[in-house]
Amino acid sequence: MKSESTNNDKLDVFLVEDSPLIREIILENLNSINGIQVVSYADTQSQALINIEKHKPDLVIVDLELLEGNGLYVLTEIKHNPEKFGHPKKIVFTNHTSPLLKRKCESMDIHGFYDKSYQIDDMLDFIEDLTSTK
Repeated sequence: MKSESTNNDKLDVFLVEDSPLIREIILENLNSINGIQVVSYADTQSQALINIEKHKPDLVIVDLELLEGNGLYVLTEIKHNPEKFGHPKKIVFTNHTSPLLKRKCESMDIHGFYDKSYQIDDMLDFIEDLTSTK
């Protein structure tokens, strides 16, 4: 069940990102897309899990390296407890793009894996496409 504070006509997005600069860039870009509502963000594993459970977003964008903990653990928890977190779609936006790490993330049923150094537009295009299915 969605939180009462969310607008069901919009795609509710939660961002897990520890870099203030990158977080600001992503939030600015997300806020420019019609049909998107950023419900919150977190920069640690524990904050992410608490707030994803609270907001039950439609989409979670996860960085793998966090101030505390890591995004892979966040993805694992969402995969193994989908009812607790509201069954969100999950995408990874990271600097750590080794094939092994990508395969590990894919085993967490992610919907996209994007390299921060050059794929922000690809990620945003994917998210924009999601708004048409909301």
